[in-house]
Amino acid sequence: MPRAGFVPVPETHRPNGISVMMTIKDEEDWIEKSIVSIEAIADDIVAVDNGSTDESPAILARLVRKFAGKLRVFHFDREDYCAAVNFTLASTRYKWILRWHGDFVARTTGEFAVPKLAQRLSTLDQNRYFCVWIGPVSLDGDLFHQIPQAVVELEPLAFVYSPALHYEQLGRFEVLQVPWYYKRLDWRELYFFHMRYVKPARRILYRFYWTEWMSLPDKSRYPTLDLYVRHRIEETYGTSDLREATRRRIQDLGRELAPYDKARFGEYPAIIAPDLEHPKYRLIYDGARIVSRTDIESSG
Repeated sequence: MPRAGFVPVPETHRPNGISVMMTIKDEEDWIEKSIVSIEAIADDIVAVDNGSTDESPAILARLVRKFAGKLRVFHFDREDYCAAVNFTLASTRYKWILRWHGDFVARTTGEFAVPKLAQRLSTLDQNRYFCVWIGPVSLDGDLFHQIPQAVVELEPLAFVYSPALHYEQLGRFEVLQVPWYYKRLDWRELYFFHMRYVKPARRILYRFYWTEWMSLPDKSRYPTLDLYVRHRIEETYGTSDLREATRRRIQDLGRELAPYDKARFGEYPAIIAPDLEHPKYRLIYDGARIVSRTDIESSG
């Protein structure tokens, strides 16, 4: 415990404040609103692009000019997500770290506006190490659907920095390794939304196989995610046609979906109001069954 003198107090390592860490790949749909929604509570935003092939780098370059001195952008091109996340963590500057994804959008108004999260963090004992588990409202398929879940899943997304913190690849996922002297807090207030499957349909397909590929102990046969996906769609769907495999993946996802539960989760973040009026993606129904999505059918 820091108070007992066994561990240096947090201010030994970093000045007080909040660093937002973001490791990004192909998040052109949400990256700007993600950063804008969280910028007000951040003293420092570190965005590391991990090999995007869409407009994400150009958007980040524009935002660096807009948020000069606060947003810093780096590029980590090696296809090793866990290593990229550790690079992002090491590049932060302040005591509190908020892990923030490029498809997270914060509530900026209302009872659970994200400034209230920052205020709550500031009231915790300044001489202790904390790891705060929080969770999002997740949206899937389009802005109007989600995979129902009885309890929102929490993740270790806000934590006090120490040099011992790091991520390790454990099976399918990169997992934050938290020293014994941290106190875990579970906060169930819903401060933000995760646009989990509100992104290009091709990305949804690739994301489905990504954690499988990440967990391969030997990637010599499939050194890139693209090669692995092309192999797996043959096994899963019996086709080499990426468009058809994408359609089939959306159909599979559709069997899990329900309409957004506004009574349970409340209003959407104010910043996405224009997207609700003019959504980029809409699921396509045939009767009661989801059969495709607008971006698949408009791709020619």
